[in-house]
Amino acid sequence: MNNRPHNNIWLKNSNPELWGRIISAPDDPRLELFPSKQGEPTLKVGTIQLHSRYDPVREAEQVAGRALDRVPGDAVLVICGLGLGYLAQAVRRRFSGPVVVVEPELAIVRAAVQSRNQEHLRDATLAFGLAADEAVDSIEKTCGGGAGWKRVRVIQHSPSVKLNPDYWTELIRRINARRNAGTKGLGILVVTPMYGGSLPVARYCASAFERLGHRVELLDNQIYDPARRQIEAISSNRQHRGQLTGMLTALMAESITARALDRAVDLVFSVAQSPMTPPVLNELRRHHIPVAFWFVEDWQLFSYWREWAPLFDYFFTIQKGEFHQALDRIGVKRVHYLPLAADPEVHRPLKLTPEELAEFGSPVSHVGAGYRNRRQVFSGLTDLDFKLWGNDWEEDSSLGMLLQRSGERLSDEECVKVFNATSINLNLHSSPFHDGVNPEGDYVNPRTFEIAACGAFQLTDRRKLLGELFDTARTGNETGSTEMVTFAHESELRGLIQHYLDHPDERRRIAARARRRVLAEHTYELRMAEALDFIYSYESTPASRMHPDHIDNLLTDAEEDAELTELLGRFRDKGVVTLDDIADDIRQRHGELTRAEAIFILMHEFRQWAREKELV
Repeated sequence: MNNRPHNNIWLKNSNPELWGRIISAPDDPRLELFPSKQGEPTLKVGTIQLHSRYDPVREAEQVAGRALDRVPGDAVLVICGLGLGYLAQAVRRRFSGPVVVVEPELAIVRAAVQSRNQEHLRDATLAFGLAADEAVDSIEKTCGGGAGWKRVRVIQHSPSVKLNPDYWTELIRRINARRNAGTKGLGILVVTPMYGGSLPVARYCASAFERLGHRVELLDNQIYDPARRQIEAISSNRQHRGQLTGMLTALMAESITARALDRAVDLVFSVAQSPMTPPVLNELRRHHIPVAFWFVEDWQLFSYWREWAPLFDYFFTIQKGEFHQALDRIGVKRVHYLPLAADPEVHRPLKLTPEELAEFGSPVSHVGAGYRNRRQVFSGLTDLDFKLWGNDWEEDSSLGMLLQRSGERLSDEECVKVFNATSINLNLHSSPFHDGVNPEGDYVNPRTFEIAACGAFQLTDRRKLLGELFDTARTGNETGSTEMVTFAHESELRGLIQHYLDHPDERRRIAARARRRVLAEHTYELRMAEALDFIYSYESTPASRMHPDHIDNLLTDAEEDAELTELLGRFRDKGVVTLDDIADDIRQRHGELTRAEAIFILMHEFRQWAREKELV
């Protein structure tokens, strides 16, 4: 292959750094450059022919013509794959707006600049030899980010995409995520379980979605928990109890479909133990409503994911590595690692009364259930001024004298008071199989984030994934950036407790850093925004956008009536708008009604009358 650049000195002068990377790129022995029947060079990479062997110019003109027919004039074009530059050249002949050309293979770029004049690339953004995330950053600089992503359109050079399918799949996914990241007013149905640790998590998710500007429906299944307990008391026969529980689950699951369709939601978001059935999932899919599931449990302890994960459209986990490999083996592809978090509106520093400090405070405390490893470790700390809070502890054991409220489960608000009132919060992750610290433990429990968000100090056991989330230190070796102090073995714990009881200033510094980290990186708002970015990198038009009462559709229908447009404009980014919504808004305002407002109030009163008469 000819190593002398083909009249492309402009590139060397305008971007010497890129030029240097192109010229010094390693050779790719798969590249075969030869003349086409029309005399222009063409390129083959392995078994893939990147351009026509007969007339690559004409081929590119045809591809560009078909692609540009669907492109608005204000678009930002992303060309996926350079080849020898034929497609980019054909696009530039027809389109004068901003263009980004992406090509990950520098050996191909070098073949292009050595074989053809690439003057048509002079005013384009060149994302050559970059990872997918770096290429997306280049596109963002060109489109301006934010709403500018809505203008981005992609033209794919098919042979290039075939050459590196994984790269282009990731790039397109990231482009779609940025394009949909600013989507507001989604209708999101959050489904809670009846009870358990994931119940508050679901509620935090719902609050986070609301703060992100979405229309949230909370289907709170805790109201069915008394029925669950009643079922358990009805019969000692396990089979009968199972049948009754299954009927209750089917009722709760069916209510998901009813609420989702009635409220025209775009997404159903559920967490571990939320009720669901395959028929309900199929029905939601038939209505183009995606369902996401956040598995906030240990995959090695709770194995029901094997049956359920393949049924959901999106599956979020608090573990990765082996778990994601196991999910891949059973065909679950849309998987995303999403650690737990804190809600700063709930988990926050408190100014407690003397009575609250006396009730909830102590030098050392632990909040949580009495798992085997916790019973084993804490049995060696009974001589400390130590309060133990939570359920499933044995009151007649040595730990019974530490147990508060006879093992009653605390509310979220009471947990926050304990965190705030305690000098050292012991956070030992649960394990039913290990004594002490689980050496293979990876997921990070919600207490880690919640205690930190309260600005409280904690000692937590070593976790494989903790170092990705906080700056950790062991055995009291604090640095200027330490946010979390960990212990790898129970033998270290007593010395750490004594050290930090004796050094309250160190405790306060570390706790303050941990709180700053949570507020910056580990809130439910950030987690839910990340979840939506992942989901809407695959989804196209949200389901509610097709609903006739979606605000976008209402505004389109009203565009010739200025008064009606002004009224409906109050509901921009609100998703589906009901007559009740409009009437409530009008009644909260003062002054004389406009014609449009009077009509809506009259319609609302007529419907209320019809409801009272059971006509509708």
